Amino acid sequence: MKNNSDIIAADHNNSTSIRKELCNRENFKVKLFFLLSLSFSLLSSLIPASSPQAAGGLVVTPQLVELDSRNRSTVLTLANRGDKPETYRISVINYRMDDQGNLFPTGTPAADEGFAEGLFRYAPRQVTLEPGKPQTVRILYRRPATLAEGEYRSHLLFQQVPEALPQAASSSTQAGLSVEIKTIFGITIPVLVRHGQLESQGQLTNIQPSQHNGEKNISLRIARSGKQSLRGDLVALAGRTEVGRLNNVAVYLSTPYRDVVMPLQQDKLSVAPGQDILIEYRPRGDDKAPVIATGKAIIN
Repeated sequence: MKNNSDIIAADHNNSTSIRKELCNRENFKVKLFFLLSLSFSLLSSLIPASSPQAAGGLVVTPQLVELDSRNRSTVLTLANRGDKPETYRISVINYRMDDQGNLFPTGTPAADEGFAEGLFRYAPRQVTLEPGKPQTVRILYRRPATLAEGEYRSHLLFQQVPEALPQAASSSTQAGLSVEIKTIFGITIPVLVRHGQLESQGQLTNIQPSQHNGEKNISLRIARSGKQSLRGDLVALAGRTEVGRLNNVAVYLSTPYRDVVMPLQQDKLSVAPGQDILIEYRPRGDDKAPVIATGKAIIN
């Protein structure tokens, strides 16, 4: 038969174990919610840029910030296209681009590339947007006297601040663990700071026809050289007829080239089988400026 001291010790050990289990469950819930939230925000931030940039109920214009000695400030306009107020936190994040155009968070800049973080100020750092009532974010360039010549890049992250979920909205596992899952929208706007006389050149290589789901495309590589990133619009022409377009295609300094698959308008290709397709890489948003690079492909 157990004595009183044994019973007390057993009760104490059981209570300690229960407290540890509850604590571990709570920590797991918090960590799981954080990881899910982070995953959603990073995935949404990798969405290719468009004009205007949008995610969830948030719309941001313009989609790109470029700062130098002549353009020392700019203003972003934020609008809520949803039907209820939303709060967004604004922060700076650094990305590395790979040769497929994907962006990955990084803490170390690539060779010949620097981060723009610390070279600009912005305000406010958090906004609550009412539907139909735009707000602005002002960005100011501040150049240190010892700044080396080059291009510097960081990204502004606009991340939704989630509302607290009521307990009834939580789902429970068999172990009684409460798990809260909420999609957190986030988008990024690149901020480029340039200092000094910088140049860049582009070349279209590895151009060849390809197919996806029975539709004809063009695969190509944009090769970059120089001390400045490239950004432009890819346009495919059959004679004078535009048969394909891919806008706002960037090649940052973290990669010397970017491989791209360019979709084509199938109905316009049927009138000219076997015809040469001219590919032009034009300056972003300017179809009349001298092209950055050209190439040709034959679509059968």
